[in-house]
Amino acid sequence: MPSEAAIPDKDEFKIGEVCEMAGVKPFVLRYWETEFPELAPAKGAGGQRTYTRADVQLILRIKQLLYEERFTVAGAKKRLSEEIAGQAPKAAKLDSKPSNQVEILRRALKHTRRELEGILALLK
Repeated sequence: MPSEAAIPDKDEFKIGEVCEMAGVKPFVLRYWETEFPELAPAKGAGGQRTYTRADVQLILRIKQLLYEERFTVAGAKKRLSEEIAGQAPKAAKLDSKPSNQVEILRRALKHTRRELEGILALLK
């Protein structure tokens, strides 16, 4: 897995950049977005996904769990939930910095907002 130093020093990344860093195809990232609710990149007006540094870190962790540690998708989901909730061993945590926790909450709120907007569109 690329180290933190391998992630360029910027705040937002396009899907192609993330694919190159993670070594996966775009369809893999899109699939992971459907399976891991913590991974919810913002989408611009044209539908272009914009990933944050925290998203990239999460993607690299998902890849490590699936490809290196050989977890199933269900197992990786469970492990990530434990890590985010703080139940996993300290060495296995994603990043306990407050800024990362804020970013995780921000992504969850964006995801919830998109779901609510979808429901509202159905009701109209």
